[in-house]
Amino acid sequence: MAILVKLRTAIHFLLVHRFIAALAVFLLSFSIRWGMLAHVGHIERRGAAEVDNIALALLHKHQFADPYAVPTGPTAHTTPFYPVLVAGVYGIFGAGYAGYMARALLVIGAYSLLYALYVWLAPAFGFPESAGLIAGFFSALLPVKRSAEVFLGWEEPYAAMALAAILLLTLKHWRAPARKVSLALVIGACWGIAFYVSFSLAAVLAGVVLLDVGTRFSSALIRDNICILLMAAIVVSPWILRNRVELHGWTLMRSTFGENLWYANNDHTHPSAELINADPAARNMHPYNSVNEAMKVKQMGELPYDRYDLHLALDWIRAHPTKFVNLTVRRFLYFWGGPLEHPYETIVTTLYTLVGLFGLFLMKRSVGVLQWQLWLVTFLCFPVMYYLVQYVNRYRTPIDWMVALSAGLVLTKIDGGSRFLLLPSHSEETRTRDSRVTHA
Repeated sequence: MAILVKLRTAIHFLLVHRFIAALAVFLLSFSIRWGMLAHVGHIERRGAAEVDNIALALLHKHQFADPYAVPTGPTAHTTPFYPVLVAGVYGIFGAGYAGYMARALLVIGAYSLLYALYVWLAPAFGFPESAGLIAGFFSALLPVKRSAEVFLGWEEPYAAMALAAILLLTLKHWRAPARKVSLALVIGACWGIAFYVSFSLAAVLAGVVLLDVGTRFSSALIRDNICILLMAAIVVSPWILRNRVELHGWTLMRSTFGENLWYANNDHTHPSAELINADPAARNMHPYNSVNEAMKVKQMGELPYDRYDLHLALDWIRAHPTKFVNLTVRRFLYFWGGPLEHPYETIVTTLYTLVGLFGLFLMKRSVGVLQWQLWLVTFLCFPVMYYLVQYVNRYRTPIDWMVALSAGLVLTKIDGGSRFLLLPSHSEETRTRDSRVTHA
């Protein structure tokens, strides 16, 4: 009993002192993943992949180029943020062991910071403080994405933090008694900046705009969403123009949809990247793994190669609809349930995902109608592209904080009778206000 009293006192202390709680989550997450890194040992070239190749080209050739097995010239294989960040790390620490170790620590630090922010994100979105505490400590304690949280990570934790900031601004915009064009322009600029980090967030923007227009139609609302879209387009236009000049054709922030669609839908493929990499026939269809495929990119050009792969993929899908549906269903299960070939990660991921999805039923009443709408449209829109291409465990990171907070809400509600974890976070007035905005 004395231990439970002390534990409850400690939990309530952390709920009241958010900075200390966030610091505790960060240190727990960092120390666990640091231990995993130490266990792995030497990580030279581990998980480098296309981002690392581009970073080295930036460092040595001052070009955003050469992501594949042989130098292929200018590229739009990735968005610019993360390769530039990695190039900066290598510029400071070198492209040897020290540089790779620094890159790994950057990955660990980014994930740890994301989990620490759950403590603030929960009350900011109207969740009980305890939901953020539960989500943060759970995520810190259980590195279910394994090496992606240690040295295989890319831009996903930064995309998650960007999305959280934008959704908070969107919530503020929607709650305002009278919407301001200035805030709409700021939100649009933030979306544009976020696309330099991860263009996969564009699916969320599309969903949010459609939701807003479809549920709260008015001329002012149409004006605001046009401002958001135009501002986002203005912000990304320098990169699109750069791609037009360097790649001799039009593309958006990235140029790899056709390549990934063909890599994920063919006679040799598997639902996850890990299974593909274990099969030489499937693995060697990608220009990062195959010199022959990389030479095709070099000879054809990146955009023509990508469009050629897109036609191959669409032809295969039309010829094999049953196989395509089977692969898509399996990728759906991987995305929401975790890597099925790793039972521990699958069990943990599936459990907290199911709890988090159940939390959607509680959010509308306990958190707010507007938040519930943002969660629902994000869960519906963001994963669609990932059902079509090979599963990688880090792909869900940009929205995983939303699943975790929703799951934390469920556990807080379960605890509501004893109030062991519960601390009041927002008033019924907030939920009523959200309901009024929704039906305005």
